[in-house]
Amino acid sequence: MRVKDNLGRMAAGTFIAGFLVAVLMLPFAAAIGYGGTEVASAVKQSDDVDLNLPADQTTTVTDNAGTPIAYLYAQNRTWVPLSQMSKYLTNGVVAIEDRRFYQHRGVDWRGTARAALGVIQGSEGTGGGSTITQQYVKNYLFLVVAKTDAEKAAAIEVTPIRKLREARMALNLEQTRSKNEILEAYLNTVAFAPSVYGAQAAAQYFFSKNAADLDLNEATVLAGMVNNPNKFNPFTEAGPPRVLERRDLVLNAMARDGYISQDVATETKALPLTATRNVKTNGCIQAANSDTNGYFCQYVLDYLENLPDGGGFSYEQLSAGGYTIRTTLDPTVMQRAVESVRSNVDPAPQESARIADVMAVVEPSTNPNATGRPVLALAVNRPYGLLTDQGQTTLRLATTFAPLGAGSTFKMFTAAAAMEKSLGTDSVIDSPARYSSPLTPTSVVENANENYPTTMTLERALATSPNTAFVALEDQVGLTEVAQMAVKLGLRGYNLPAGEVERGFASLAGSYADQVVQQKITSFTLGVTPVSPLELANTGATIASNGMWCPPTPVAAITDRNGDPVQWNQIPCDQAVDAKLASTLAQAMEPDILADYGTAHGSLEAAGWGNRPAAGKTGTTQDYKSSAFLGFTPYYAGATLVFDFDNGPQPICRTPTVRTCTAEEAQGGAGMGGGSVPAKTWADTMVKLHEGKEPLDFPPATLQYQKGTGSASVTKVVGQQLEDARSALTAAGYTVPDDYVTEEQNSAAAGTVLRQSPTSAAIPGAAVSLVVSSGPAG
Repeated sequence: MRVKDNLGRMAAGTFIAGFLVAVLMLPFAAAIGYGGTEVASAVKQSDDVDLNLPADQTTTVTDNAGTPIAYLYAQNRTWVPLSQMSKYLTNGVVAIEDRRFYQHRGVDWRGTARAALGVIQGSEGTGGGSTITQQYVKNYLFLVVAKTDAEKAAAIEVTPIRKLREARMALNLEQTRSKNEILEAYLNTVAFAPSVYGAQAAAQYFFSKNAADLDLNEATVLAGMVNNPNKFNPFTEAGPPRVLERRDLVLNAMARDGYISQDVATETKALPLTATRNVKTNGCIQAANSDTNGYFCQYVLDYLENLPDGGGFSYEQLSAGGYTIRTTLDPTVMQRAVESVRSNVDPAPQESARIADVMAVVEPSTNPNATGRPVLALAVNRPYGLLTDQGQTTLRLATTFAPLGAGSTFKMFTAAAAMEKSLGTDSVIDSPARYSSPLTPTSVVENANENYPTTMTLERALATSPNTAFVALEDQVGLTEVAQMAVKLGLRGYNLPAGEVERGFASLAGSYADQVVQQKITSFTLGVTPVSPLELANTGATIASNGMWCPPTPVAAITDRNGDPVQWNQIPCDQAVDAKLASTLAQAMEPDILADYGTAHGSLEAAGWGNRPAAGKTGTTQDYKSSAFLGFTPYYAGATLVFDFDNGPQPICRTPTVRTCTAEEAQGGAGMGGGSVPAKTWADTMVKLHEGKEPLDFPPATLQYQKGTGSASVTKVVGQQLEDARSALTAAGYTVPDDYVTEEQNSAAAGTVLRQSPTSAAIPGAAVSLVVSSGPAG
């Protein structure tokens, strides 16, 4: 009786499954009439599926020579044509998975009916009998079409409708693609191991070779895996014997179908399992040499994500798109820079564990058709990574805003703004022992020592860096003009909302450059504001490139999965300042390196720089918590910033070793200045990079910007009454804004001008500040 019941259920199930299969072969409208709503819906859904969506592919990030530095993937897959797969693999898969693959039309009807019947009868483990085409459809729905967990679950749910839906799609697929195209798609899509998809990735993962180079032993191991990648994984404890048993089945099937002889199959069965794990790293942190290249890799991702005009590439796009991104990273420049930052500030000792020595190097170019400025290296003395207890960090130390400033390197912006307003590099400017800006009269600026003369040329001031001279010059030029010059030459990040540059300004409207003016940060020329080392390096490149600013870019070229070029949105270059101004400024910045009175001269001479032309500017913040050096030649522009990057930054001393220290120690003469470790870091990098290169100089200075076109000296008004002084200065072409007039108690009659600034050369239209007597006490 039980036998009859079973036979009856089988007959009924077979009839039902056969009927459903027959209905699925009908058009949608006919299926409604014969198959009922559920089956008809399956027909409709099957016909609506786009069978041409691209599978995820691995994106490769390379250096400028094409050597991979990182891989990005959601599914580790590299698509290769069937012709680039071993014949042993393709034949082995057909033999073991679907020996009638080249004869049927996409569906094994008996197997499909049997699977549907098994589900109907509640036997979910019943064999599927799926053809390669059906297997491809299942993998395609799960790995390509499905994006959410719910969609993935639906793609593999155990129901007769799902099975029959795959059959319908297999039929559709075989009407539009050749057998070899389907086999190629299948072998490029199917999983071989966790995070290993497709024949090429599998060949590399298990055997460290390309799919084309697999021998018979290796190929049959892989062919056996597609049935159950988890079960036939050679790296699990129970895997090896199962893998070998499955391999032997594949060999038998290949011999049965005539792909190989029985003797070859027998000989191959005697060979050992040779698989060894070769994991392809994923992302910047896991990449080989990530401790060095990780900062650059992350910058590439940030750059591509934030391309202008909404043209960015998300990480999801990159990790699925199969792009090849050739970056501008120069491995030689990177190696030299990393060696230098790590040798000059070793982060391992406790006393220097908080100190970052960071260097960015970009390539100047005078090509008027340039679309970007190649970033060659981003070097940090501490490794990139997540192991903070081992000194690693993922902070973007080289590309985002270091909060402590670059010190007197910013004086070049004031010099450039003054030159644009007709002051020459040979013009004499004031350098008083003490100076208070009329915008911040309670703040007194002093020089680093008392050895400065009271006047000097602008060129000598750039080399010797008197603070008072540049704050006074900034007052002449105007804080707005100096801040905008910094932006023009390369600190384009200052155009961002203020809070993105400095957290304390988060509640304030406008750009950071706007806030510099509104907050009356007269110490701006002293480099007290946050700065990106990369942007600082790019300011030097702008000057070295005849005043042409270009956006720093870490990407040289992008190709898609087919090898076709991909265009991306880029900000165009622009002529930031007159080319003659730039060349004259470059010449004026050479003495800081080449003259014995230059603040960087000692370090570069000790490093063996010699007389090779180079321009530069040192910088040190007042409390020695950061110091910097910007140097550039026609070949390279590099900025080095040394700072305490930890919370609650401390002063940095240079003796007896580089270390954080107390303010008293730093102010007592041990503090690190820009002419010491930062300049030495730059020199140790650049001396090696310039070996064998022809010494090139910048274009010569021009009289217009060397001698200037402004007044030789400003009208002297000390001793005059305020109104008379204002009239005299106005008649001479200067201005005396109300907020540039301050009072000081003095025995002289009220309103008498006691001091003026400037007293030497002044640019036409300059703002002159006056200190007048408020009268004697009492």
